[in-house]
Amino acid sequence: MIEGEGDAELQQQLQELKERLEECEDRADSSFERLQRLQAEFENYKKRIAKETMETIEYANEEIILSLLEVLDNFERAIDSIQQENDVDAVKKGIEMIFQQLCNLLEREDVIPIEAVGKIFDPYLHETIAKVKSDVDSNTVVEELQRGYKYKSKVIRPCMVRVAE
Repeated sequence: MIEGEGDAELQQQLQELKERLEECEDRADSSFERLQRLQAEFENYKKRIAKETMETIEYANEEIILSLLEVLDNFERAIDSIQQENDVDAVKKGIEMIFQQLCNLLEREDVIPIEAVGKIFDPYLHETIAKVKSDVDSNTVVEELQRGYKYKSKVIRPCMVRVAE
């Protein structure tokens, strides 16, 4: 092999390696820039989702509040009619209708009353206010002082009850 040929071949290989290195550096730079853009987009996405979640939580009860405002409007009309009319039966009927409207609203929202009177005392559903002497079996609820409610399957307010001794 001639000395000049070996150097030329090494020079050519060196040049090819330099070109491949530049290509690899360009691809790495391009990939790095893409990665940085993706990271920035992901951070923006996380911020947007956090903001939307907070707004959802903040306004989650808007629909039920609007329904409660309808009940409030009916109470205002009932109060006005009490001041204008002396018909006790009509006022009573109006208040019963409002009560039923409120009960229906709560039922639509999966809020259900807990049955108590005549049931065996359950500490998860009932809160004993007093024990009383009674003809019924011991630990049976004989009187409900305040109704309890469940929201879906969770007790949100236990019944306040009197229990037979």
